[in-house]
Amino acid sequence: MPVEQRRWQPQDGRLQAWAGALHRLVATSLSDQVGRACRHPRIRQGLLLLAAVSLVVLFADCFDTNEADKLPLALQRLQPNWLPGDWYLNQAQPHQWLFLDLAGRVLSQLGFVAGAVVIRLSAYALWCWGVLVLAAELGLGLPWLLAALALWLPRQGMVAGEWMLGSAEPKTFAYALVLLAFVSWRRGRSGLAGLQAGLACSAHVLVGGYGALTLAVLAWRRASQRRCRGGLALAAALVGAFALYKPVLARVAELAMPEPVLPQGLSLAWLYVVFRHPHHLVPSSWGKGWLVLMVVLAGWSVLGAWLARGTVKRLPGHQAQACRDLWLWSALALVPFGVGLFATLVDADGVLLQLYPFRLADTLVPLTLVLLGARVLQILVGSYARRSRFRSSFPFVVLPALVLVSAWLTSRGAVLRPSQAFAVPDEKAPLYRALMASTPPGSRVLTPPGGFSDLALRTSRAQVVQFRQVPGSLRLLDPWSRRLVDLAGAEAVLTGGPGGAVAERRLMAAYASLSVLDLATLARRYDVSAVVTGEGQKGPPGWQRAPVVSRWWLWLPPSAR
Repeated sequence: MPVEQRRWQPQDGRLQAWAGALHRLVATSLSDQVGRACRHPRIRQGLLLLAAVSLVVLFADCFDTNEADKLPLALQRLQPNWLPGDWYLNQAQPHQWLFLDLAGRVLSQLGFVAGAVVIRLSAYALWCWGVLVLAAELGLGLPWLLAALALWLPRQGMVAGEWMLGSAEPKTFAYALVLLAFVSWRRGRSGLAGLQAGLACSAHVLVGGYGALTLAVLAWRRASQRRCRGGLALAAALVGAFALYKPVLARVAELAMPEPVLPQGLSLAWLYVVFRHPHHLVPSSWGKGWLVLMVVLAGWSVLGAWLARGTVKRLPGHQAQACRDLWLWSALALVPFGVGLFATLVDADGVLLQLYPFRLADTLVPLTLVLLGARVLQILVGSYARRSRFRSSFPFVVLPALVLVSAWLTSRGAVLRPSQAFAVPDEKAPLYRALMASTPPGSRVLTPPGGFSDLALRTSRAQVVQFRQVPGSLRLLDPWSRRLVDLAGAEAVLTGGPGGAVAERRLMAAYASLSVLDLATLARRYDVSAVVTGEGQKGPPGWQRAPVVSRWWLWLPPSAR
């Protein structure tokens, strides 16, 4: 044989094997590759989990306060000329710039409805990946996982109004990454766990921050049982948290500046915590939610005692330890929760409570309860199910019924009419149609200070101020509160009762009592193209009422006639 031929002759068949593999890869169509991937058990389970979760939460709270806030902010960041006259949308949001940048690109291409669906599904998919691998660590089967989530999704938080899955928001991505970081740490992948925890911080500083800190403490507590390369994890976390450096430095500089003088001697912390967010941050406003808290903590404590006694003999060792680690992680999340409860006794203005100490535990503890509870039931029912028809009826009868009931409760019936999930509410639809027909896009509109957070999203018209649209900088709470005072007619309205939803209704009632001269003054001050009032309330002198059959009246200036 010539030397040239011997030189290229494969000695062990490896070259032929590589060539054959490359040929099969190139020759196989994309549909065949996707089909083979979907036959993988974990991928099939993930798709089924995503479908079930989407059925429950995709049509819930569509374009509610959170989406009506985040989505216009994202589009305005990418397209500054969209609504240059909207004060709120043009204020910097440094702590969530990464989400706004990415979401803005989606919205600019797809619009608000399709864009919101894509962002939601992307967040749900990442979260489902996280909870699926977590369930695999616990040894929790997919039917039991679906049953647990069906019970948890309608009310994801204990008492502080928090949630993981719902609107198109950055916190869902952050929760997903934190769950993935927990599993990566469990599997000894310290660098990956740190990177995922850091990315969670970039997605949402509070969720990622509390998640990363509690995971770090958990890794330290378990150091004797599970080796963790702390230096590698820290370095990876610092890389993943790249989106935080500029906002943190800006906040430090902001805190170093003297606090502005506010109406009636109020503080910025009081405005943010007590006046605007008591449902999240003021335990005295939780009311009947305390009962839910006690029930959840009681069940969670029972599971913890059961795990601590070492009576999980029917669980493999690594699964039992995974259950203990998850329970301990949720216990560590309760530490800032307890600190927050103590802070309410000594901090009337809520300076410490601005850090949302209740956030992580409010969702992680009930999620831990349902996951570990389902794992216990899987053990107890397993032997019985093998001797009865329950094993065959549960996945095909009981489970679908649970998911459907969960979907109906979570979406408040919207899952039965998905085409209407993103539609304008009936009470505002005629008003918004008339507004878009009577004013140019981008014009500013004077509305009541509550109930119109979706104005920009649905009409592309600018807003003067809304109670629920709080600027991202504490310094901007001063002009925000002064605008609310303008629309209420008196500073005393801010402190005339409880905060939260009650304060919003109080502001709207004060706006409804403004005189025609007051409305005329506001129309000139804020240079508006239209004024919205409640039914029966007259507009500025000389302005014409548009023929709208609605509980809201639309007033147009004489030049618009």
